[in-house]
Amino acid sequence: MESKEYSWKWVTADELLSHGACELLFAYLVVSGASTDSYLYHGHNTTGVVIVNLKAATVRGIPFTPKVPVYCPRGLYVDVGTSVTGIFVQWRELAHGAKES
Repeated sequence: MESKEYSWKWVTADELLSHGACELLFAYLVVSGASTDSYLYHGHNTTGVVIVNLKAATVRGIPFTPKVPVYCPRGLYVDVGTSVTGIFVQWRELAHGAKES
């Protein structure tokens, strides 16, 4: 696939990245202070299903690299915790909510 088929964003505040079905491909948490956590949700807000808790006790980068894309039929939401510089997130939108192989 060509890179233009993928979306990415440097997220510095809580944000809904995808309103509809998508696949989460990668995330990288950049921590600015000790002890933090941030969440990625399958859904439109923090009431969705937690995909991953990106947690750090020291200042370092935390990657989330699933072996296969994480299917999110109800959207993708990022909850940025305290002491976070930002989170790089890469995902792919799916047409009409259909799961692709």
